[in-house]
Amino acid sequence: MDEPTEYLLRHAHGTVDLALAGNRFIVNTQGNGLADKLRTIDIELRDLKNFCLTPTIGAQNLISRRGADGEMEYDNSYDAEFIFSYLVEGKLKKKRLFVNSQDHNFQAILEQLTAKRPDASLLDLPPDEARKRIGVMSPRKLVLIIVGLLVGVPVVAAIIIILVQALGGYK
Repeated sequence: MDEPTEYLLRHAHGTVDLALAGNRFIVNTQGNGLADKLRTIDIELRDLKNFCLTPTIGAQNLISRRGADGEMEYDNSYDAEFIFSYLVEGKLKKKRLFVNSQDHNFQAILEQLTAKRPDASLLDLPPDEARKRIGVMSPRKLVLIIVGLLVGVPVVAAIIIILVQALGGYK
């Protein structure tokens, strides 16, 4: 059996560990939070449905703390999202991982995945089309939804409170 090809990235939000060993693709991820636990995906390559690589946007590289100058800090250890879909017991699952697309170990995994599963590769498609084929939202849409919820829910609650008070409350 061939030696596994491995890729490891530690970034501000967690750890990504990928391995391609024979006909298996193994993904270990763990966030840096106290409640974060190790999560493992261990699939046969035949269960890999699609995969793509898309660039990150600035909001995805933000770290939740500010630097000494008061400016938001960026994590530059990754520059892309590796997105893939896979089958588990007949159900389609999707995973997004931050990666350093320039890392030679990651490039080796991409090359081997493409060679072993050319039908699953969406690397030749534009990022929006690849995300659409896999069935995940663009990071810009996700950011807009989160901001909308963070702003919208309190605004709606405030309007309801104002209307209830203006109409004399409940009787």
